[in-house]
Amino acid sequence: MIFPSEGLNSEGQYLLQLKKDLTDNGLNNLVDWNPADQTPCGWTGVNCTSDYSRRVWSLDLSSMNLAGTLSSTIGGLINLSYLNLSFNKLTGDIPKALGNCSKLQSLVLNNNQFSGQIPAELGNLSLLEHLNICNNKISGSLPEEFGKLVSLVEFVAYTNNISGPLPQSIGKLKNLQTFRAGQNAISGSIPAEIVPPLVNADRLRSKIITLVAAVVGGVSLILIVVILYFMRRPVETVPSLQDDDVSISESDIYFRPKEGFTFQDLVEATHHFHESYAVGRGACGTVYKAVMHSGQVIAVKKLSSNREGSNIENSFRAEILTLGNIRHRNIVKLYGFCYHQGSNLLLYEYMTKGSLGELLHGPSCDLDWPTRFTIALGAAEGLAYLHHDCRPSIIHRDIKSNNILLDDKFEAHVGDFGLAKVVDLPYSKSMSAVAGSYGYIAPEYAYTLKVTEKCDIYSYGVVLLELLTGRTPVQPLEQGGDLVTWVKQYIRGHSLTSGVLDRRLDLEDQRIIDHMITVMKIALVCTSISPLDRPSMREVVLMLIESNEQQGNFIAVPENDLPPRHEDDDAP
Repeated sequence: MIFPSEGLNSEGQYLLQLKKDLTDNGLNNLVDWNPADQTPCGWTGVNCTSDYSRRVWSLDLSSMNLAGTLSSTIGGLINLSYLNLSFNKLTGDIPKALGNCSKLQSLVLNNNQFSGQIPAELGNLSLLEHLNICNNKISGSLPEEFGKLVSLVEFVAYTNNISGPLPQSIGKLKNLQTFRAGQNAISGSIPAEIVPPLVNADRLRSKIITLVAAVVGGVSLILIVVILYFMRRPVETVPSLQDDDVSISESDIYFRPKEGFTFQDLVEATHHFHESYAVGRGACGTVYKAVMHSGQVIAVKKLSSNREGSNIENSFRAEILTLGNIRHRNIVKLYGFCYHQGSNLLLYEYMTKGSLGELLHGPSCDLDWPTRFTIALGAAEGLAYLHHDCRPSIIHRDIKSNNILLDDKFEAHVGDFGLAKVVDLPYSKSMSAVAGSYGYIAPEYAYTLKVTEKCDIYSYGVVLLELLTGRTPVQPLEQGGDLVTWVKQYIRGHSLTSGVLDRRLDLEDQRIIDHMITVMKIALVCTSISPLDRPSMREVVLMLIESNEQQGNFIAVPENDLPPRHEDDDAP
């Protein structure tokens, strides 16, 4: 298709042609797709590369109530890497022209009303890793060209009308990890070529592939290939904590504080871990407040019983590997750990003010802006230390306001490493466990299932938005469903003004408003849809410090705050 020479580039023209075939029941979700623009970069759902070419690499129009057909002009977006049209009302065939999008890595078309057959032209997408077409009306058989998708990791096609045998070419898909095609009429089985022999006990640290196949009603075949990644079991000792006073005696307390105490002391201090001593609950267990005989107050995190499986043990060991080596004033300090009769306990320093989430979203929040900014900067410095100063670097995986704890001076301490993993241990770059909490999970995790530092940065950006707006990370569906969407919708309708800020704050001082608006811009960069557009945590710290210096010095930032600080204290 040839377009007249106008201001808008060819990719924008292709998108406008695509829009002509779509309606959204008057919601005007695509109202900012303006033909007067020079590029489509910044349009709703459109993301472009950050280099000079500004090519469209991502198109996300999911959950926009779109109806109509998908125009073949989609094939003109030859730089497209990610396409998500899920949860709409799209009908008609999947266009053959999608086969021209040779850089496509994720194609997400689930929960629509697409019909017809899977086009053979999709076989041209040699870089495609994720293909999701479930909950549609697609019919016919899987094309033989399916075997050309040599990069395919995940294929999800359940609840369609697909029939016929699996093509033999599927045996060429050596990277295939998930194949879900239930509630269809597919026959046959996964070829042996892509099901490796069973691993022996010595290889349990490697990838294990389990094939689950079941025939439903004699005609529907559910094929699920589940990849489980097992991290290499750590050695029994943590080298940096091997001191002379480390005890591995029958008391089962390790890395104990210098005054020493036993498991029985913990039991007595918490009255057998009575509910009245519980001060919080995390992803992996319950936290109790324990006042020891010496008067020292510690937080005891009691993890779930080992009878629930190896995930508990892995979480426990992950915490020991990470927290046991860390000494930074913005990271919760690990005093020790204990294993006793099936109970795993982690012993932390106690944070008197509790969690940021409890204070910020509680009924009587009185956190002023300088205090909130102090908390934001402290949490950023703690994360920057994990990302840039730990060797190997550490991804938290569950940053949220409830995992930022506050001491009596309201200084932030990043805690709850129940899901923390060390980045460069074997198989840790693509974890099987779900990473994060609702409202905080980076959008790319939904289709890559890979956790990077940029996922932490997105989550941190959500925490910044909480501090700025006073709103919780999960919002009503009619307001976008999550805080990031709510903020962006507000700005789209009202521009970036003080109306988006927490009204419980003193918004009479223009200096405070200006500074909060600047920090809001930092939060929006952190929550960019594309991970490539998000800054590093070290850059976030620098931007926060610079905003403070340029707009009023709301807090005193010590000169030695960069790079992130280490502590040389006498903690065990």
